[in-house]
Amino acid sequence: MSDPSIYIQWVENAISKQLINYFDYSEFSNHEKIGAGGFSTVVKAEWKSCELTVALKSIKFDTEWKEMKMLVKELQLLQRVSFHPKINHFYESNGNYKMVLQFANNGNLRDYLARKFSTLQWEDKFRIAREIAKGLEFIHANKIVHKDLHPKNILVHDDKMMIADFGLSKVLTVDIPGSNSNMEGMPAFIDPQCLKNSGYKRTTKSDIYSFGVILWEISSGHKPFPKLSRAQTAIKIFQDVRETPVGGTPPQYEQLYKQCWDVDPNKRPDIKEVLSLLTQLTIEPTVFRENIEKPLEGSLKKATLNHAIDSYNYNEFSEFTNIAEGLFSSVCKCIWKERGLTVALKCLKVDDKYLDENIVRGFIEMLKFLRKFNHTNIIKFYGITKNPSSGYYSMILPFADKGDLRDYLEKEFSKLDWNRKLCMAKEISEGLCYLHEKNITHGNLHSKNILVCGDKMIVAGFGISKQVDESFSASIAQGMSAYIDPQCFRDPNHKRDKKSDTYSLGVILWEISSGNPPFKSIDIGFSITIHVFNGGREASVEGTPPQYEQIYKQCWDDNPIMRPDIALVLGNLSQIIDA
Repeated sequence: MSDPSIYIQWVENAISKQLINYFDYSEFSNHEKIGAGGFSTVVKAEWKSCELTVALKSIKFDTEWKEMKMLVKELQLLQRVSFHPKINHFYESNGNYKMVLQFANNGNLRDYLARKFSTLQWEDKFRIAREIAKGLEFIHANKIVHKDLHPKNILVHDDKMMIADFGLSKVLTVDIPGSNSNMEGMPAFIDPQCLKNSGYKRTTKSDIYSFGVILWEISSGHKPFPKLSRAQTAIKIFQDVRETPVGGTPPQYEQLYKQCWDVDPNKRPDIKEVLSLLTQLTIEPTVFRENIEKPLEGSLKKATLNHAIDSYNYNEFSEFTNIAEGLFSSVCKCIWKERGLTVALKCLKVDDKYLDENIVRGFIEMLKFLRKFNHTNIIKFYGITKNPSSGYYSMILPFADKGDLRDYLEKEFSKLDWNRKLCMAKEISEGLCYLHEKNITHGNLHSKNILVCGDKMIVAGFGISKQVDESFSASIAQGMSAYIDPQCFRDPNHKRDKKSDTYSLGVILWEISSGNPPFKSIDIGFSITIHVFNGGREASVEGTPPQYEQIYKQCWDDNPIMRPDIALVLGNLSQIIDA
């Protein structure tokens, strides 16, 4: 593992040598947070001296060395390409390590298509495709492979397309030592060669594959395989399945994106050929019109007014400390003043106007269940509160002082004897058994959804947060495919049930025995999905009691019928403990 200080020093040296422009933080005003990721946040601001609206990308330098390395690569690459109009401009990095980037006033391509598609004519779509292709041509001319090209990395400013996010990019001629990135991301846009061979090195032809899928999305107005999960999509790509052409697509355009997404990289055109073909496509332009549909509004507010769920004033909470942040949710620790409790507020960063009727209905019904739950191994739900400044709702939950099971095992595993491991397994099984007795399927069970309060295991991560997360395919479940019932990979219509929970529990029981996440040695994102799809399971850990090993192997049996009910698992664990 590399030392993060190497990359911090690189940034500081680059600033001192004026390789990166430096501007004082005071030059920026009217800060407004617009996004957050695992190791960065993005703030919209006004650059006073230049009279520009910009985006400040804030870097957390206490992050993992891999992310630090990606930042340095992004800075290096942006220096090389920032003067091209189809590449997101890089202005500077200040002393607080905020990258100053051009603000995209129309969002990303996916959002842009969602808003504008009904008014786009084919000439508009051709223009969008050509602008992206010109940016990609420039990148490839500079001997750079983007490696993470998808519609959320295409920004739109004044209706013009700009390629962004070079965090995974690779210079063809020289690279930062040890910088082979893993294959996290949006599976529909990943070169299938990466899924078939974990050691495959992405090239410019990998970018061409991604661009082919983008061309299809431009033609359809929606993401590929919208009804499939990310893992199911990866399986489809692995099996050489592609999206169906949309009716009315010009034949030449359809032929082009099919050539781009050919499974054989050698049969894919280079970007110059693609751009030449796009330039030849013309259709009479028509008037561009705006059409905005009215969204659903106020559903959660109605639920609280009808007393379907308990609601509390936001000013009842104080001493907020952020402890986790994801794409659609964040968690902060705070004090509930009137009760003298330390609690966690899980903020659902989805405005209620974007929640459809089915999600809201399921949301409310599950909260009704949660309010009635009373089990020591099930997360307690106090109610919800709404932040008046952001408009976002937060679930009020107990604070897990020892984090989740994965964190707990990482910190405490060397101190755990088998008696303690067995008790942990039993407590998780008791919580899951309680859910199943109430005829509730968890549906998203993994070690980061098991919280540790004191030394007690608490099953969490179901209910509203699950429904909201599942309504967005790019959910927080990255890296959790090892826990998913393989039947879900084989059949996109398979509904996760109690036996799916049993499978997930089996993987968790193995994790308790090993202290490691499953398939830790497989660092290529969707390779785990493919491995599980093909019947792969983890190897037993030396010293594991044979009866315990037998339990988790029965739980993760490929055939759901052969998996035991949770009540039987609980009984078997109790027998081992009592023996």
